[in-house]
Amino acid sequence: FYLFQLMCSNIVLCIPTSLKNRHDLAAALENKYGAEYVFLGRIFRSTTNSNSCEMEIVQTGDRSPELRLSLAEEFELAGQDKIPLATLQQIRHCQQVVYLTSGNTEYNACRQIASLAHALLEVGGIAIKVDSAGLAHSRETWLANYNSDDVFDIYSLYVVLAEGKDCYYSCGMHNFGKADVAISLESDIGLAIYVMNVFNYYRLTESPILQAGHTFRPDIECPSYRLEWIADHESPADSAQYNPHGRWHLTLSI
Repeated sequence: FYLFQLMCSNIVLCIPTSLKNRHDLAAALENKYGAEYVFLGRIFRSTTNSNSCEMEIVQTGDRSPELRLSLAEEFELAGQDKIPLATLQQIRHCQQVVYLTSGNTEYNACRQIASLAHALLEVGGIAIKVDSAGLAHSRETWLANYNSDDVFDIYSLYVVLAEGKDCYYSCGMHNFGKADVAISLESDIGLAIYVMNVFNYYRLTESPILQAGHTFRPDIECPSYRLEWIADHESPADSAQYNPHGRWHLTLSI
């Protein structure tokens, strides 16, 4: 479905809608928001602030049922069993998919494009998938958290934790312009999740300058971990999920 070229370190959001075409989308936005949101060519923006992003609208009505089914399966997989079956059924029958892309990758950019996405969800968006993390959310989850003052709420919209061949790792920190984190599979999974989330949260809230050999300790009851920078080998370089900033691999400090 995604027609325009992916660039490294873009924020990419995918929003299937219940609307039939670009005209219906424009009319729905105008009916609900007046002149607050406009899209001209490939740019979608708010007229009340500086929020803007690139928009691509893809019609799915003339595509095969198999391709629409594939999109629903992507949402089911990326939603980690949290997307309701009724929502997946809507995606299978959707006529239009909207892609939002931002070349800005930092915390405020994530907040801004999240707000633009919220407007689309309010006028017919069915659900939302962060293609640049491989993570999907229900409409209700996004609307409940997109404007939160809690950094962890915003972080949770854009970052997923996964299990790789030889490590647990986060995917999506490049949406914030930062490296991801990885930790050995030998770690207890509960501890690994806690350490990775605390490490990512710490970098979002404190913006520390990190170097290989530095140590990190999530709390006084946890062990210390030594930092080693590694390249992102989990995702191919042309994938929206690829992190050009690499990963900080955490190893128990002896």
